[in-house]
Amino acid sequence: MSRNLHRLTLLSALLVAWPAFAEPAAPDYVDPGQFLQAAQQRVLPPDIPWNGKSEAFVVAKDDPWATPFEASGLTHTPPYNETLAYLERLAAARPDLIRLTPLAEKTGEGRDFMMAVVSTVADKSAAGLQASGKPTVYVQAGIHPGEANGKDAGLMLLRDMLIRGSEKNLLEKVNLLFVPTVNIDGDMRYGKYGRINQNGPEQTGWRVNSRNLNLNRDFTKLDSPEIRNVARVLDQYQPDFFIDTHSTDGVDYRYDVTYCNNGKGWSPAASEWMDKVMTPYVYQQLRNYGHEPNVCISMNDNEDISKGYYPYYTDLARFSNQYADVRGIPAILVELHALKPYRQQVLGNYVLYKAILENVAANSASLRAAIASDRSERPRDVTLTWKEPEGKPQVVDFKGLKFDKVASPITGDKIVRWSNQPKDYRLPITPLTVPDLVVTRPKAYVVPAQWHEVIERLKVHGIRLSTLDKPTTMEVTMYRMDDIKLGTPFEPDRESADKIPGYEGRLLISGKPVAQQRKVTYPAGSVVVDPNQALGTLAMVLLEPDSPDSFLHWGFFNANLTSAEAPEAYVMEPMARRMLAESPALKQAFAAKLKAEPKFAKDRNARLNWFYEQTPFADSNRFLYPVGIVR
Repeated sequence: MSRNLHRLTLLSALLVAWPAFAEPAAPDYVDPGQFLQAAQQRVLPPDIPWNGKSEAFVVAKDDPWATPFEASGLTHTPPYNETLAYLERLAAARPDLIRLTPLAEKTGEGRDFMMAVVSTVADKSAAGLQASGKPTVYVQAGIHPGEANGKDAGLMLLRDMLIRGSEKNLLEKVNLLFVPTVNIDGDMRYGKYGRINQNGPEQTGWRVNSRNLNLNRDFTKLDSPEIRNVARVLDQYQPDFFIDTHSTDGVDYRYDVTYCNNGKGWSPAASEWMDKVMTPYVYQQLRNYGHEPNVCISMNDNEDISKGYYPYYTDLARFSNQYADVRGIPAILVELHALKPYRQQVLGNYVLYKAILENVAANSASLRAAIASDRSERPRDVTLTWKEPEGKPQVVDFKGLKFDKVASPITGDKIVRWSNQPKDYRLPITPLTVPDLVVTRPKAYVVPAQWHEVIERLKVHGIRLSTLDKPTTMEVTMYRMDDIKLGTPFEPDRESADKIPGYEGRLLISGKPVAQQRKVTYPAGSVVVDPNQALGTLAMVLLEPDSPDSFLHWGFFNANLTSAEAPEAYVMEPMARRMLAESPALKQAFAAKLKAEPKFAKDRNARLNWFYEQTPFADSNRFLYPVGIVR
């Protein structure tokens, strides 16, 4: 065998043997022996040297109340069973101050979903916390388990409130609801190989839950038991503030703690309170302890930062902080920077929690005034989506880093290589601030009884419903969907990896809703939703046919977007001839359509179906969105 032939044979064997997806040796276990050594090491930008005063909050590794993170030397985040064990130790030591509460639904894999209720009041029910008169802050972590800093910072802060006493004064003034891990099943898929572009901890859980759902896309559709639990908590406890913690990657920069509210979205008074009252104090505290804050940063182009970035303002209610905002709860989504050392992430989040709790406690009267102002508003015209303003965007200072672009034999173009050397930039910032989809608040929505899945989810959200106890005929506006297409997700950075149409386990749809007035008899068990209620705007987000977060868009009514009957050509063609002979107007309309739409003219079945849809044999409910709206 020649040397070249030998090489080709060896290469062919390697290509056949090399797995496209390496098989784990056991469930959820990665066998490193299947991979190259080079493939097992993250290749991250160099660290920016850091030390800050927040390191004073860390206790010694051998302290009896060291959290799992501290006991490891600041490199380990505990999986859920270890997290829960630490919380149970706290609850056993201070049952007067903390109660662990299992929520209504278990996870997909059957685990209890636990929330810590932390308060000086004896009655730790929702009613008890509300009767205390103190503001209640809800904090959740681990909705993406690889982004674990919020969990570890929360365990440290609870320890300092309950055991060491250094932060006990906070409990005199606030109540705290703490969910250390929203995505429990994902957290238990635990190992070294999670998010590839993250600087610690050593091992983490996995981004999605056991049904492969990204839980921070589920707040409107409520497909997961985890987020149904969160929705119930928000409805029952009515917290005064909401915090959801994450870590973000994308590009490198000097900021390590970023967060966003919902801009001038559905609760503008709350956003203004945060901007004017809370954020100046929180930013100052972060800087005092050695951290650098900013609004959250999502670059418009990770390969070209000169195009600027947008904060997560006025996005969609499927996301956590926007969902809280549409419920009238002041809310932020926190993004620690995943490229910073893990200890820096956790300590930054600790200072953030501490500062927010201090500020909420000190300004509870003005916070509640803002909440009351937002919840009392029932504007006639409701904005459901926003867009960028026209013209040149605002330009802001940006604390970035120097970088080069290096020619790559892998990609065939140039790739960014970040340094750890500071460089200041002036970049455009592009929030969505201009109302786009604006809908007049209707008098009512009517959901037919047979769409029970939608009705149950409206109930979980806490939206008030009136149930019809007998068949009832109503005059409503209905919408027939025209130009129906598969919808696209709001995931421009990950969409290309999808192998089938759809998003988050659902076939999204888009189309043009065409209004028609109809008299409909609704069966007993149908529900009427009054949008002039506390959660009326949320009801509009879920039920307006044009809303990108409506049950219609998420595919809950896709069965109605098919036609159950169709004509055979041998029947429809002679009937169409007779219809044309009877109606000169129809003949003229057909000729015009043939001339105006070449695609239609070439489509035999489309031509026959056009006539079929003008017969009484066609289904009057075809392509119909079944929710009636009283305008």
